[in-house]
Amino acid sequence: MKKLSLGLWMGIASVLALGSACGDDSGATGAGGGAGSGGAGGGSPTSTGAGAGSPEPTGAECAAADECYPGVADGELAGDAICLDEARGGYCTHACTSDADCCAAEGECETGIAQVCSPFESTGQNMCFLSCEGDDVGDRDEQEFCQFEAGRDFICRSSGGGSGNRKICFPGDCGVGAACELDGDCSGDLTCVTSLFGGYCSREGCETSEECPEGSRCVAPEGGGSANVCLRTCASGSDCSFCRGEELAASCSDEAEFVDGSPESVCVPSEL
Repeated sequence: MKKLSLGLWMGIASVLALGSACGDDSGATGAGGGAGSGGAGGGSPTSTGAGAGSPEPTGAECAAADECYPGVADGELAGDAICLDEARGGYCTHACTSDADCCAAEGECETGIAQVCSPFESTGQNMCFLSCEGDDVGDRDEQEFCQFEAGRDFICRSSGGGSGNRKICFPGDCGVGAACELDGDCSGDLTCVTSLFGGYCSREGCETSEECPEGSRCVAPEGGGSANVCLRTCASGSDCSFCRGEELAASCSDEAEFVDGSPESVCVPSEL
């Protein structure tokens, strides 16, 4: 079995100092503090906690429709504003009949991220969403595109609109591996392992991977002396920057001592 070789369990004080230096930044992904996989709150891709929100009014967090599109004059949107509560923290959008209705109003769109008009799941209504369709993503990985262009806890997924289905950037469930500062930043019964770079939502004290949440494996610390911890499994780098951002991204590595001999790679938090 291989052991962690990225200093995961060493230099905690210096790592935490660096994580603190990354600070909280009210940049592209919205305002507010981090919220792990379960809460509201934005923060830039360089702050701890999951960065829900969007650099665009479409996709921004909301509690009510009247919070959406503050820069657009009343009556100028092509359809009624909607706060879609199927998204964690809310998702600002508006009714539409075609792609041309999205970004049609002055002040509605602030970046070059394309938008599409699509039905969403069982709502029976067409709405505007940030796009991750092939022509809009180009040669970039679609998951990475949504993380770095829309928000670090966004995934590229189906709108679930049946025959009118489109590919959209939408908040995902962060779960194990999300950056955090406090236990409250993590979803469910996960806790924030602050000894890991940037904080790491996880479950400690596992003895087998069967005790870990789905999509994670039990890993022993290098050199012993600390509790085993569940680390997120991964197939590519975008799995390990999800809900962490570029500066807090973990590395997708098989350099780990799996307690049950698991052959999978896991997201190992480390300095970039």
